[in-house]
Amino acid sequence: MNIDKQSLKESVGDTALALLINFPLNMLLLYVANRTFIPKLDSEGDIIFWTSVFLTFWFTLVAITRKYFVRVWFKNKELNKTRLRRESAVH
Repeated sequence: MNIDKQSLKESVGDTALALLINFPLNMLLLYVANRTFIPKLDSEGDIIFWTSVFLTFWFTLVAITRKYFVRVWFKNKELNKTRLRRESAVH
């Protein structure tokens, strides 16, 4: 099995970036949830369910945005390498 080093580098970089973004985001979102809708809920089941919905919604939006920018960054990096190879082959 051959490992695509570029894909591995992108995966590791994206996951590390996700950790750096998601940990503080989680703390912020739990704080917001605790100050807004959680006090209005009656049962533990409602608290767990609606907190999960709230967190999942925001983490999904952030993940899509993060992944888009990571993919574009790596794509541009690869395009620049290809362009430099072509230019050096011409000269």
